[in-house]
Amino acid sequence: MLRFLPILLLFLWACTPTTQTEIYRFDQIIVTRNPTNAPPAFPQSFFPENAKFLQSSEFKTSHIHTKEAYILLESEETIENIRKRIESRAAQGDWKLIDKTTKSGETTYLLEGFIKKSLSIVVSESGNSANYLRFYFRKHSSY
Repeated sequence: MLRFLPILLLFLWACTPTTQTEIYRFDQIIVTRNPTNAPPAFPQSFFPENAKFLQSSEFKTSHIHTKEAYILLESEETIENIRKRIESRAAQGDWKLIDKTTKSGETTYLLEGFIKKSLSIVVSESGNSANYLRFYFRKHSSY
């Protein structure tokens, strides 16, 4: 029985799911599964601590400038703490809170930034310990 233990451990290790980053590029669009970082267009101060990045996408007008971006996060932080973080961060002044809507377990925030930028945040409660956040960024100008 002991001589099969290394083979069994190797088999179990090979069957565990991996969270390897996958990147797909299509001209100006970049889609990432299990990203290690968020697209740079997002203000990271809105993100919960120890958030897990699940997927993201970016549409760039050039190599540096992002026109649109999306990211899906998972966090074990409580929904109340997530809402407090977003609302206190919006009160700092560089992102103006335009609208807040809550219905059926989801809270949606619409924020407006300088130079015609908008940010939408959807916070979804789940039945287990993790909560999901979706961030949508759009720049409405060409500079």
